[in-house]
Amino acid sequence: MNPTRRDTSRCLGLAAVVATPLLLVACTADTGAPTATGPSGVASLVSYSSCDELLTYFTDNALERVTAWGLGDMALYGDEAFALAESGDGMAMPRGGTAASADSALVEPQNSVTFSSGDQGTSATNNQVEGVDEADIVKTDGDTLVAIVAGEVQVIDAATAEAVATVDLAGVSTPSELLLQGSTLVVLGAAADAPPGEDPMVLQDGVWGGGYGWGRPARTVLTQVDLSDPAAPEVVQSTRVEGAYRSARLIDSTVRLVMVSDPPGLEWVQPEGSSLEAETEALDANRALIEESTITDWLPNLSVDGGAVEPLLGCGDVGVPTEFSGFTSVSVVTLDVDGGTVPTSSAAVLGSGETVYASSERVIVASTGWDLWGGGSGGGTTDLHAFDISDPTATSYVGSGRVEGRVLNQFAIDEADGVVRVATTQDAAVEPSSSSLVVLDEREGVGLVVTGRVDGLGETEQIYSVRYLSPDLAAVVTFRQVDPLYLIDTSDPAAPALAGELSIPGYSAYLHPLDDDYLLGVGQDATTNGGTTGLQASLFDISDPSTPQRVSTVTWPGHQSPVEGDHRAFLMWQDRVYLPSLSWSSPQPETVLSVDVDPGELTQGPKIPLGGSDVTGLRGGYADLQRVVVVDDRIWLVGTSAVVQVAEGNRAVAEVLTF
Repeated sequence: MNPTRRDTSRCLGLAAVVATPLLLVACTADTGAPTATGPSGVASLVSYSSCDELLTYFTDNALERVTAWGLGDMALYGDEAFALAESGDGMAMPRGGTAASADSALVEPQNSVTFSSGDQGTSATNNQVEGVDEADIVKTDGDTLVAIVAGEVQVIDAATAEAVATVDLAGVSTPSELLLQGSTLVVLGAAADAPPGEDPMVLQDGVWGGGYGWGRPARTVLTQVDLSDPAAPEVVQSTRVEGAYRSARLIDSTVRLVMVSDPPGLEWVQPEGSSLEAETEALDANRALIEESTITDWLPNLSVDGGAVEPLLGCGDVGVPTEFSGFTSVSVVTLDVDGGTVPTSSAAVLGSGETVYASSERVIVASTGWDLWGGGSGGGTTDLHAFDISDPTATSYVGSGRVEGRVLNQFAIDEADGVVRVATTQDAAVEPSSSSLVVLDEREGVGLVVTGRVDGLGETEQIYSVRYLSPDLAAVVTFRQVDPLYLIDTSDPAAPALAGELSIPGYSAYLHPLDDDYLLGVGQDATTNGGTTGLQASLFDISDPSTPQRVSTVTWPGHQSPVEGDHRAFLMWQDRVYLPSLSWSSPQPETVLSVDVDPGELTQGPKIPLGGSDVTGLRGGYADLQRVVVVDDRIWLVGTSAVVQVAEGNRAVAEVLTF
């Protein structure tokens, strides 16, 4: 189907859009002027009731901005993205309307790694939210491991420690992440014939950029694989989607996939020469391209098993601000894990998104404004787009809000019962840098409205980690020379307050709650001048939030860990924490470190060294360790170039599987 500007058949319902305040206006049967509603003093809101109206929005805005070189950046940020109005507390808010073979090698650990008898089990991905499984580079069902190794999806029999199969992913250049439920595997990856790169800082064919509108649009492949026979994986279905993959979650049998898509159907003309005449001809050609475009040129499309191209989104599924917000769309796509790779529902908002948080009720996509040359107004705000996923069969856009500053990662965001908490850092410009915790309320027909905030956290510092410990308590770590740990009382969304703080050398880059009384931090030890000296695990007593105390630490000088940048690298198993690490100077640089966690105390556990030029079976002597997994009480180490099984008992040998 290829709708034209006069085609209205793809209006699928409500087009909920960002507003100040945000209101939802139903898609009407009238295909005339957009519907405007709102109480006195509130910005009027628009509902696009047809693809004809949505296409007009795109073309009118594009004709105003097109140049002889095209449209440039498809996504706008900061003040360019939304018109600003002031909420009750002075926070700027958006305004808008609705619309293999195996080799073995022996390595000697310092201590043997053993488990107590009778405690057999299998670990899972270290997820941010319980019950919300995150896509990862390795998954296991207890019998089989599936891992992305050396750019391929490998299937490993856990009992025999043999790589039994490689998944044949036709049309996929790079598998990115995996989801696994039972014998059904979902592989998320980049298309083999996709244009190169998504980095807007990369020069490609004489222009800057990749997946953000300056280069050609990215493409993602979703592949469903049947692993009923692990030795003979069968590809059931494959869907190509126009857009860049951001993240995915699995809740029960429902997959929620977040994509960011530039308009896929516009190939801009460039001036043939440096004369004004060449520029005029190119501009005229680009304007004609816009005028002749259809809605499928602006919104992402998909193709199942190489079949016909179909829209990913209905026109009524797209939220559009009344003030121009660019041409890029952020989509939340829903799949049934056992039902193939055809979306069951999708919703989108025009904007951009990099950071994805998900609970069982909401997906929140955050986009922090930035400016490539540092001369614009971007970089000072973060837009939050909320999607309702409480119904497994549906996806709906709720609304958006804006907070000052930038978010560190997904742990900076939290949502429960319609209350959103977000921690941000405002980088130094005129004033010293500092951080805030902002509370927003999701109001029906309004969107995300700021209700309270705590400012001035860690002046001259930046946020290094965040963990929301309960609906009433949040932990924030900032750092420059020392590590202030802030505990913030959020029990009253209208009046969050600093409960207590603790300043110590170093910082925690990842925070892991142990129970109501203790919090574990993993990061770097540091000198009093802020120079990092090595990996550190810290145990904090938070039983009294007004006086948090660090009660125990262990350090490994000269080490760093992937856990500091990726929480999925962290494993806690039977009161022992495993940390893949890399030494700055050791002859065996790759080591899995461990920490035994007792009530009120941390002690160093056994080490599992791996790597070095004397170890055969490793490419270049390294596995590039990223994950530690337990399968039937056996430890597996997963790297980008190898998978290692650690033997039981005092032998403590490692078998290196290469592919």
